Amino acid sequence: MGSLHQLLVPVDGSQTSVKALEAAIELARLNRARLRLLYVIDELDYVNGFETATAYAEQTLPFMHTDGERLLAQMRSLAEAKGVACDSVLLEAGAERLCDVVAGQARQVHADMIVLGSHGRRGLDRVLMGSDAEQIVRRAPVPVLVIKG
Repeated sequence: MGSLHQLLVPVDGSQTSVKALEAAIELARLNRARLRLLYVIDELDYVNGFETATAYAEQTLPFMHTDGERLLAQMRSLAEAKGVACDSVLLEAGAERLCDVVAGQARQVHADMIVLGSHGRRGLDRVLMGSDAEQIVRRAPVPVLVIKG
């Protein structure tokens, strides 16, 4: 594998995504690479089916954005504390599958590798659908390093 210049790290605040970030920070430090953190708002995590469209637009969505931005800021500061150049982006999945959002972002930033946790906040209840990590590995345009929890 060639040298690493840009790593993409999808994060969700789970323990495994923090471990993945720590591994990515170390890789970036050793290779003088940059990190791009990605937080994807997946509405299926939040929608309970009872809120009205208005309540969703005015309350739920802004909350998800605030939550995501706060998490990204914390994660960026972990990287910056180790002297690693790092930026971040928050995206809404909308109708797109998480794996496709991640693959698209990898292409956009010309990532050399994606680093992610083996399972996130949604954890083991996702196994039946094929885990997000597994789908990302399948769809990724670049090598994927999966960090176990």
